[in-house]
Amino acid sequence: MKLKDFINFLLDKRLLLAVAIFLFFELTFQFGIYRTYLKKNSYAANINRVTDHILKSRDILDPTILIVGTSVAFEGISVRILNEELAKSGEKVQSIAIRGSELIVQHQLLEKHLASFRKVHTIIHVLEPGMAWVDRPYLVEPTLVMMSEVGNFRAMQLARYFEYDITFTDYVFLTFKSIAYRKDLADMVVNFNERIKAIARRNKNPNTNPWDYENPNIQSMGPYKIDSVEQCLKITSHDSTLPIPLGSNPDHKRMINETCGIAKSVPQEPFETTNTKRYFGRLKKMYTMIGEKNIHIIDVFAPYSTAIRKLNSPDRMEIWKNGLTSALSPNQNLDILDFQTSLGTEDNGEYCFDLIHLNKMGMEKFSRILGKELNKRFGKK
Repeated sequence: MKLKDFINFLLDKRLLLAVAIFLFFELTFQFGIYRTYLKKNSYAANINRVTDHILKSRDILDPTILIVGTSVAFEGISVRILNEELAKSGEKVQSIAIRGSELIVQHQLLEKHLASFRKVHTIIHVLEPGMAWVDRPYLVEPTLVMMSEVGNFRAMQLARYFEYDITFTDYVFLTFKSIAYRKDLADMVVNFNERIKAIARRNKNPNTNPWDYENPNIQSMGPYKIDSVEQCLKITSHDSTLPIPLGSNPDHKRMINETCGIAKSVPQEPFETTNTKRYFGRLKKMYTMIGEKNIHIIDVFAPYSTAIRKLNSPDRMEIWKNGLTSALSPNQNLDILDFQTSLGTEDNGEYCFDLIHLNKMGMEKFSRILGKELNKRFGKK
């Protein structure tokens, strides 16, 4: 192709129109106009909803204690109950726990919110026992989506700082919202009516609480009588002939099965691995940022199903303690609250929604336990 032909191609009205349309939608996405229409409970919708809501509620609830974590903290801790327990102390608790958030997302969220929540003096970091053994060297799409929503260009810097193996595709994903939203847009086209109905329901019933979420799930694992991951996979498989227990339902059964699969996939080595070393290295980056702001960190291990308790051996907890101690140094000493057995050492299925997450009753009981422990520390002020 000659240069003149190439220039004519670039100046073709059809091409220019296509580029103009793309840029129009891209700018619309970059300025956040599409956020309102994101699919309910998608990673993008969740992180936007949580962050926007708690920032808007700052005049009502300006926290001194901030909860950070994944779905374990999101489902397992009631901000309402913690504030009730600490009411006389003058302390106020808020949560930025997000389902599926890796350390890099938590770091990015802390950067954003600590700039607004100036009174925070303590971070409660809720950890999962198997988390360090599944740390990845590469970025997965849910993480890219959440990072992009918090701040796509800052996300690129953090990805390098956290030493991820970044690909050209990752950079494209973080640069262009139209790429990040492609699946959401496709779903909107296919399920347009349902999307509009969901938006209407949300607008009709706005959240009037200063916290984003409180676990409403009353279903429990108790009736399934699960005592191991293998048994769990067998009982809850899609081709199982066992009847669904009273109080459960097909969706609940499916979610139990999914967490059984997750538990099965977690490596069980009771020793340090490349993954654990990488995880604690990244954790140190986050803890250093917090420590430089003179904010204290309390590491919390929440309760979960006794069916997977044996997967977290004492040797693994020693690795956790050593890794956390190193990550916190030199800003503070290890401050750990281990509540793994706080809901019982035998069958605690009545408190669990699935293998990893608590149900409403479990959340309420654990939140009271955690609240009383925090009250011992801060209640004398």
